[in-house]
Amino acid sequence: MIPLDDDLLTALRAGRPGTGCEPSAASPEATAMLTQIMRTPRGPAPRWTRRRLLLAAIPATAAAAAAVALAVSVTSSGPGGNLPMASSVRTAVLDAFSRDSGDVFAMTQTIRRARGPVLTQRAWTYPAFPVPGQQVRFRLFMLRDGVPVEDTESIYIQDAAASRLSMKTTQGPRSAEIIDVEYATRTWSRQRSSSVLLAGSLSPRLIRDEIASGRFTVTGTGHVRGRPAIEITWSYSPGHGPLIMTTTLWVDAHSYVPLRSTTTMQARLQSRHVVLETSTTEYHILPPTPANLDLLTPPIPPGFTRTPGSPHF
Repeated sequence: MIPLDDDLLTALRAGRPGTGCEPSAASPEATAMLTQIMRTPRGPAPRWTRRRLLLAAIPATAAAAAAVALAVSVTSSGPGGNLPMASSVRTAVLDAFSRDSGDVFAMTQTIRRARGPVLTQRAWTYPAFPVPGQQVRFRLFMLRDGVPVEDTESIYIQDAAASRLSMKTTQGPRSAEIIDVEYATRTWSRQRSSSVLLAGSLSPRLIRDEIASGRFTVTGTGHVRGRPAIEITWSYSPGHGPLIMTTTLWVDAHSYVPLRSTTTMQARLQSRHVVLETSTTEYHILPPTPANLDLLTPPIPPGFTRTPGSPHF
């Protein structure tokens, strides 16, 4: 996911106050800050802050992704309906993830704000659920208003810390082989780097961990991409702050693999709920065939020049 602007990060900190994180969530300053966020035109997203350990998304507890309206036919059964029990859905989804743990997990996430460009992230992770000591290949292809910006593959060895969505910068893999294609400069590079690009919440682990927690509600049934689907919903509010993240996930009603998710990030401003950002994510589970494994390597466009290194790694 594209990192948040500084003002939005400050608002998130206000939602979960900690040492030195001011103002408090209920303060007039926090309300004014969120109002300013909504009124400020959004230009292109800033570059990531490059550290030794890079995440393709911030932790789920502070994620700011949300829902785009797509054609999904959903029927809410309501009380007394024929919806499956949450416990049976939990078991079936976790079994599906276990069954597909060695496959390629592909996803496309589209992020929209009230103003500014539409941001698209296409990501591939192999294997979907790596174990410590296993080689991981992760590719992230970023576009702005449909125009390619950067295409990166990160190859590293999984460790226990990388299995978590949030970790200290001193944890995680120490190095990775990076292939980075920069469209603005029409250059590409291949190098060993101590800046490791991890899947973060662009990996299926975010879904699996949320389902495993049991903190969700089965809310309906419908069809997604022509397939019968079960609708699952959960919400998260950091602390007692003004921010609310609500996610709806559709899983295949037969195989229980994820098909699509939408997440809405809203701010409570007095008596109103204001949508700050919306996104939708499409999921595909691909067998590890040679053709699908080739998707993990960024193609080098004709005419691009190879450089000794990337400015971002």
